[in-house]
Amino acid sequence: MSAPYVIGFSDSVHDRALCLFHGAEPVVAIEEERLTRLRHGLDFQGLDRHDAAVFTKLDLDGGSSAEHTARLRRMVDYCLSAAGVAESDVRLWIGNSLHTAFPLLDRAVYLNHHLAHAASAFYGSAAAEAAVLVLDGYGDATGQDAYEAVSIYRGDERGLTLLHQVSGRPDGIHLSESLGIFYRVGTVLSGFTVVDEGKAMGLAGYGTPRHLDRLLARMRFGESVVEIDNEGIWKDMREVPAASFAERADVAASFQAALERVMLFYARVARRLTGSDVLCVAGGVALNCLGNQRVLTESGFDDVFVFPAAADNGISLGAAYYGAHVILGQERTGGLATPCLGRAYARSDTAGALAEAGLDAEISDVGQDECARRAAAHLADGELVMWFQEGSEIGPRALGHRSVFGDPRSVDTRDHLNAAVKSREPFRPLAPIVLEEHVSEWFDCGRSPHMLFTPPVRPRTAELAPAVVHVDGTARVQTLAATDNPVVHLLLREFLGRTGVPLVINTSFNLRGEPIVETPLDAVTAFAESPVRVLCADGFHVVKHGLRR
Repeated sequence: MSAPYVIGFSDSVHDRALCLFHGAEPVVAIEEERLTRLRHGLDFQGLDRHDAAVFTKLDLDGGSSAEHTARLRRMVDYCLSAAGVAESDVRLWIGNSLHTAFPLLDRAVYLNHHLAHAASAFYGSAAAEAAVLVLDGYGDATGQDAYEAVSIYRGDERGLTLLHQVSGRPDGIHLSESLGIFYRVGTVLSGFTVVDEGKAMGLAGYGTPRHLDRLLARMRFGESVVEIDNEGIWKDMREVPAASFAERADVAASFQAALERVMLFYARVARRLTGSDVLCVAGGVALNCLGNQRVLTESGFDDVFVFPAAADNGISLGAAYYGAHVILGQERTGGLATPCLGRAYARSDTAGALAEAGLDAEISDVGQDECARRAAAHLADGELVMWFQEGSEIGPRALGHRSVFGDPRSVDTRDHLNAAVKSREPFRPLAPIVLEEHVSEWFDCGRSPHMLFTPPVRPRTAELAPAVVHVDGTARVQTLAATDNPVVHLLLREFLGRTGVPLVINTSFNLRGEPIVETPLDAVTAFAESPVRVLCADGFHVVKHGLRR
């Protein structure tokens, strides 16, 4: 009997996504934001995103169940058409629908929110057994006015067993005990919007955690639970001045320090409860790279795996993993081979997008390998390169398929990229993508393919590649093996041959306020509107006329 097809979905408050599995292997996956071009799939309806209570004011249900289904329908069609599969071929539909009235009620199995997160982390790893930690804003209801905040599972050949759960309760506009809500409070108080936690993480390195004691006074550390008075923290910290850059940085640093302490606490609880040497982590809090690094180095685990789509987008894959392994009995394989699960577009689509754009540019169809060699030459000359290749990544990190590459040897490149291309704050760090075979010479880490940890840099990195070094002497590293992406691996080898440096800047291919590009037309449009001179798209080498190098 042939392997069954499974559709997994997340119809959460934000970061909705859908995927298609064949047996136990993901075939294609897509986030709603990549199709609607609306970040996180959130329409704030004109409301103030700096308002910590904005989610209580939004119409998150969005109308009838027919409208809910229509919203998912576009993602369903994307996945089925990409795989050449008919809807009737799908044996199981499974997912989580946190904020709506079951949009696929006629056909779907509904899975608990934290269980789906846990399944993404455990089955997406290669671990035979592991402790599994879920940390997010909130999950499904656990009782009267109580919601999942923290869950710890054991994963093994029998499946996933819930060992410990912490529930939060609404208090004012916030949820107690929730680490995700805690960091959202800190993000807003640092001057950002409710979806800008990554900015707060970047700002934290420039501050001093001088408000840490004030935050800890509203936390109570027990044997296996941290009670967090998020409403009290919100009220207390609103009195703290945060007008200047230094004041905002101190607020961000204080929340970051507290977050790391709680993440480390729960990781140690997970180790005590399971005795495992391996920890798998998911939930939106797991996108905090600084916290992940603390867990990796101080929790006592030999290995820590963080699912690359750790937020609610990963619920779709977690649900499909659970459906494949637990419900349909499919044997485990080696975990998630790649997060680059978007559909591959025909090269004729790219050629058509370039023709439609009417660019004043030299366009050459040279193939991917030659594009990689030419891109390396441009980068060695100090230029930026927009890079579009095959299927898009799921999750918030561009990992070499929808990237903007830059020369890491000059901080001027970093500053230009932040200011002129991305139109974002100058303190925002940029990540390196490095040849895996050379990573230990430049960073204090081993394989790290998903850009989710911040190891210390070696002295040579600070000297020779300063553009990727954070203010605290770390970097958000992505390692690349030849099997991960042979074409970008070739690009890095060519850059190494020209410069002696086996890494380049890697940031996401998008302009300010937009999601990462999905289609060839998205890529060409963003390139046309940017000050970047060079685009490499599925083997097409494009150089604008009239722009300076």
